[in-house]
Amino acid sequence: MSQTLSQDEVNALLQGMADGEVAVAEQDGSRGVARPYDLLGGERIARRQFSVLDRVHERFVKKLKRSLSSFAGSLCVVELGGVETLKLGTFRNRLPAGASLHLFTMAPLRGQALLAVSAPLAFGILDRVFGGAGRAPASSEVREASPIATQMLQRLVVRALHDLSEAWAPVHRIECRFLRTEANPNDVAIAAPGDMVLALTLQCNFGGDPAPIVIGVPYAIFEPLRSKLGDSEALPAGADRDWITALAGAVHDTSVTVTAELGSREISAREVSRLKPGDVIPLRTRGDDPVTIRVEGVRLMSGLAGVSRGQNAVRVLGRDTER
Repeated sequence: MSQTLSQDEVNALLQGMADGEVAVAEQDGSRGVARPYDLLGGERIARRQFSVLDRVHERFVKKLKRSLSSFAGSLCVVELGGVETLKLGTFRNRLPAGASLHLFTMAPLRGQALLAVSAPLAFGILDRVFGGAGRAPASSEVREASPIATQMLQRLVVRALHDLSEAWAPVHRIECRFLRTEANPNDVAIAAPGDMVLALTLQCNFGGDPAPIVIGVPYAIFEPLRSKLGDSEALPAGADRDWITALAGAVHDTSVTVTAELGSREISAREVSRLKPGDVIPLRTRGDDPVTIRVEGVRLMSGLAGVSRGQNAVRVLGRDTER
């Protein structure tokens, strides 16, 4: 007997269910409650891990306000627009179109970070510096900055990085240094595409529409400072597991020169000048005495000279405790 219902049988079944002639199992009245889901929520990291950063950013905003006002010769209002942690790919996609991109370092921390000046802000500041009213071009077309404009923007970025260094001073001594300018956001490789970046947005206003400055710092850069930033799960000071593992791997894969010192003897330069083929230089060691094994010139072990599989060899006796 076929287990497949014909179209007529399906229609009759549906009609019977609608008329109540066919019993239908009771459905659970509780179907749950719809809850909003943030598709980017998994990329964000709780800011409570970096409570000290709030005070760093507050100091930076105050210092940057003075620097921008002094640089442009006009009062600038700077406000904190937001702080979030995103994957590098998302961070790059959110950078303002046509922004001036500047890479910098945060010595002694390892890695690179990014400071992006939005195009309207950059053009507005440059227009003021060169005597204009500070108006951005009416056209939305992205224009390449001239060498003079690029140099002026780099000077502005250097002042902003100096302010950022001073804002960090009460927490940790950090020197933010300008590295280079990039034109394409895809060339901003401050971290791996899936790594997290702390994005700081500052809204700057010279009396018109606000325009942003965006700073992106890879999350990994802060690893050595997590204990100072208020992270209760931070590693002990100086314990950077990823760095230690990478360093140990690099050391283990490094090629070194190992030498076995059969003996030595001091002779005068006159004796050296008189040496000729066939002369014998007696050593102060016998054939069965231990020889010194050196690694990259450093005395490390002792051993016995011999032959293994037809080749000269040294049998290691142990580490040298007289180093």
